[in-house]
Amino acid sequence: MRVLLFLIVCGSLAPAWAVAQAPAPSPPEPTARLVGLPVTAAWARSPALRPPVAGPTARAVPDVDSLPDGMPLRTRLLWGRRGLMRTLGLAPSTRRGELRLRRAMLQWHQRMGLLTFGALTTQVVLGELMARNPARYYNDLRPIHRPLGYATFGAYMTTASLSLFAPPGRVYRSGFSSVRLHRWLAVVHFAGMALQPWLGVRLSEATGATYDRRLAQHRWAGRITLAAYTTAILSIFLPY
Repeated sequence: MRVLLFLIVCGSLAPAWAVAQAPAPSPPEPTARLVGLPVTAAWARSPALRPPVAGPTARAVPDVDSLPDGMPLRTRLLWGRRGLMRTLGLAPSTRRGELRLRRAMLQWHQRMGLLTFGALTTQVVLGELMARNPARYYNDLRPIHRPLGYATFGAYMTTASLSLFAPPGRVYRSGFSSVRLHRWLAVVHFAGMALQPWLGVRLSEATGATYDRRLAQHRWAGRITLAAYTTAILSIFLPY
């Protein structure tokens, strides 16, 4: 009987003793959030997820965000991972710095664009007055028209350079948009501005019927350039 009681007592105490001797369960690893999915702390500490350590060759490689896809060709040549700006060491050391530089350049692009628009409009108006009534306006306006043309050309090229050489933006979307329309129109008025100085020189060397033909070419180039430039400015106000 005593043995039976001893076995019963031991059997009842065995589970409690086993629980006491078992190691305490480790607390669950804290989780983080990565792109909307739960990630354990061990996974978050994975070398694959760590930011790259800046080395001597990574000075001009963006370390905040990756470069966007779909960059225009000129932007890839200048600001791609092996672009000219990075090869020459002229790129900011961080992607954030690139975006700040881009914002500053595009703000000046807008300011210079408005200045160029005023100069181009004045230039076209003076040219039309000289062409329609040369007896009255030609001798008086020619000393203004020619230097203003050089100034307008310089302001235009400065404005274009601020956009062409700007660092890449955050994202480039496919399909039609106001920005894409702005760029298409830029091709038109850029071609017109590049032609106008040459057309002006040819006009100054012409006489007779050749003069009339070249004058018409010069006038139409100015009109088309101004129309494309004006439409390009208005296109940035489109809601898409």
